[in-house]
Amino acid sequence: MINTSLKHHNLHISAVIIVVISLFFDTVSAQTEKGSDRSIFRGAYSATLGGTQQQWVLTDKNGNEFGTVLQRSAPVTVSVPLANRLLMTVANSGVISEYDTASSTNIVDTRITLSYVFPGEKLWLTGSGSLPTGKTKLNQAELNMTNLLGQTAFAYKAPTFGQGYTGNISMVYAGSLTRRMVLGLGLSYFYKGPFSPLEGSTVEYDAGDEISLNTGFDYITFSKTARFSVDITATYFLKDQLSNTSGAFEAVFEAGPRVIANVIYSLRTESMNHTLLLRTRYRLQNNFISSGKRYDASSQVEGQYSLGTMLLNGVYASFVGEGKYYTPDQTPSGLTYIETGDAVIGSAGADFTLTTWGWLMPTAGFRYAAGSATIAGTEFDVNGIDASLSLRFSF
Repeated sequence: MINTSLKHHNLHISAVIIVVISLFFDTVSAQTEKGSDRSIFRGAYSATLGGTQQQWVLTDKNGNEFGTVLQRSAPVTVSVPLANRLLMTVANSGVISEYDTASSTNIVDTRITLSYVFPGEKLWLTGSGSLPTGKTKLNQAELNMTNLLGQTAFAYKAPTFGQGYTGNISMVYAGSLTRRMVLGLGLSYFYKGPFSPLEGSTVEYDAGDEISLNTGFDYITFSKTARFSVDITATYFLKDQLSNTSGAFEAVFEAGPRVIANVIYSLRTESMNHTLLLRTRYRLQNNFISSGKRYDASSQVEGQYSLGTMLLNGVYASFVGEGKYYTPDQTPSGLTYIETGDAVIGSAGADFTLTTWGWLMPTAGFRYAAGSATIAGTEFDVNGIDASLSLRFSF
């Protein structure tokens, strides 16, 4: 019964997407025939291929090594203008993850995004969907590994493998308030379909959908060398559900509403580009419906400074320093709770991009990080590296 309903639901979503795409093509084609439009995405044909190795070593407070969480990923992103105002982007990644006795080689879900810019260039409509190409049914060792990969402070490129069908639609407006200030407003809805997370089990998990409201502004100083930007996003989460023995879904968890604020200050001098970023994430208490109790959710603060400059032979270098401070999530355990996710981590590194060729831009990057993190009630000393190489082709 559930599977039949899900198929009908997915069929309905597919039909809506096809109708919307058809309307886009009709509108854009009509504008092109009239000769009244210009190509917004001219020169946007591109493909980016990359390779990244990330690893974190965990050591407990007694000096015992808890293990190394290693992930190699090879992301691929292709962007193709379908018409004057319509851009399609397809993204996927091959992933190898290893921890203790667990090892997983697969690809993640394939993400397809369509972006349309309305005439006047102030309104932007984006729709995206994920095809379930990633693995969802994990064995216990893989599930334990994803609990580590999913730690936000570690910033793994692929913290999850597959999450079934998902879709997002968003509308963004941006307009000038003054000659030097731009205001933006956005609204989005993120649909998450049910999937089976555990190998050998028929239980399905349906993460709560998300509704987000975004606002921000960008201000350029009179000297045009400095820029100040603020971006605030508020998100409301619907309830997470699990299927029971009869196949019906029951609500078990509700994430607290979340607010993310980004503040960016950038300064351009004759030979240097300075950027200072401050990001905060704050969430109200999580609601564990099954126990009828609420527990604190993690609050996160991140700061980053980068210095960019052009070196010899057309190499642009960006040197980056970053600090993270996270408070813990609380999870019920008997009459008390377990804390996880709190962290204090600092990192430093650099990126180097060769700009000599217009059609190809290779970028190499490296980061080293160290600090402390608590996972499932145990505090660890942690250190990690992030090494990457990417090639961006423009056509």
